[in-house]
Amino acid sequence: MWNYGPYKLSQMTKMNKRCPKCNENLEPEPSFYTGAMYVGYAFTVAIVLGVFTAFQVFTEELDVDKMFFCVMMLTILFAPLNLRYSRNIWAYTFIKRNTSRQEN
Repeated sequence: MWNYGPYKLSQMTKMNKRCPKCNENLEPEPSFYTGAMYVGYAFTVAIVLGVFTAFQVFTEELDVDKMFFCVMMLTILFAPLNLRYSRNIWAYTFIKRNTSRQEN
């Protein structure tokens, strides 16, 4: 099982070198997860668009300062999850799972 969570900030970027269930290599090459930045960027854009839409729907005026504050707080709050999920999506997209291995 994972020995660390996304909100343990000292261990936020650590991840297993191999899958504990199927022993799949999760670090196929150095800097493999650099592409996960693009997935994380898409998550951040979704946060910005969500906050902008919420301000447009629920408020009568578009207060840029309040909107910026909300975007920054949500981005900081979700940064560990953003990092974790963007890496997972990148790995599931490009690491081919060997289905011939026996799972426990």
